[in-house]
Amino acid sequence: MTITEVETTITAKKVLCCKVPTNKGERIRKILLDNNELNKNYKLKKEDNYLFIPIISTDETEIDKSIMENLKKIYNNIEFIEINMLGNPKTNKLNFREYLLKNFKKEIENGAVVLSYDIIGDIVIIQISDNIDENIAKKIGAKALELIPSVKSVYRRKSEILGEFRVRELELLAGEYKTLTMYKENGYRLWVDVEKVYFSPRLGWERKRIMEKVKPEDIVVDMFCGVGPFSIACKNAKKIYAIDINPDAVELLKKNIKLNKLQHKIIPINNDIRKTEVKGNRIIMNLPKFAHLFVDTALKMVEKNGIIHYYTVGTDYNEAINLFKSKCNCEIVEKRIVKSYSPREHIFVLDIKIY
Repeated sequence: MTITEVETTITAKKVLCCKVPTNKGERIRKILLDNNELNKNYKLKKEDNYLFIPIISTDETEIDKSIMENLKKIYNNIEFIEINMLGNPKTNKLNFREYLLKNFKKEIENGAVVLSYDIIGDIVIIQISDNIDENIAKKIGAKALELIPSVKSVYRRKSEILGEFRVRELELLAGEYKTLTMYKENGYRLWVDVEKVYFSPRLGWERKRIMEKVKPEDIVVDMFCGVGPFSIACKNAKKIYAIDINPDAVELLKKNIKLNKLQHKIIPINNDIRKTEVKGNRIIMNLPKFAHLFVDTALKMVEKNGIIHYYTVGTDYNEAINLFKSKCNCEIVEKRIVKSYSPREHIFVLDIKIY
């Protein structure tokens, strides 16, 4: 037996994979990577005109509904097949999600430990219930630091998003105490301070979707801009009004405008959106839990035949559709699930044309 044959015997293993055409493979791989679902322990495999992309879930039903919807938007006939895959010698070790599944299955099932986590630059934010012993929580944090590449700090999310400045309490579990980090997505960079502002890396694909819709003649109003990810994603527009009530967010926004060389396009405004008088033909309402409270404000800002990108939380689209139809003459141009919010709810986006 040759050395190559020995290595194949050792590292080959049955792994669940997405089977997709090779020309769709990179986009599918990116979605899986962004959602911590790509199994980096195994190499991608190509056969004929298809690519087999290894995933972490061991069953198709484990994949989050929002991830599945995004995958099927790229290739509706996606298949999930178990095949023999070769291990990647550089990463062929337990990843963090596999570690959680192996050691905390009961806690995952009862919601005390959450499988998904956020990577923001070199900072990771994980979700562990206060009911978990502090020493065990720190052990999990240490494992995250060990198993997630390029991470320097691991925090536990201690609260939901709080107050009008939209921040959440965090607890350091492992690594350095640092809250400022550089985050990269879609060809731009952002300074984010996880202690002073709310930021979700899971909206990267959604921001790319908006980026591709923006036209050079557009005037964008980003009503709840934070550090500016949607505003900067709209960089091809004529002008962008980036508004937030949180002064820390706007200070970081200004740095991000300069970092991405967009001083000539993005106008940062630190103010209550209800006291801000601007108009545009493309309005972004990325405040899912409370956006319904600002619909009247958005309708005053949007120009005739303009588009409102409305983000909301719920079990279906109907409440949001009925809300807009009760207030204006409009058309639902597009609607989609963005991501999961709770076991029974999702964050939805509706692209609404206002007549």
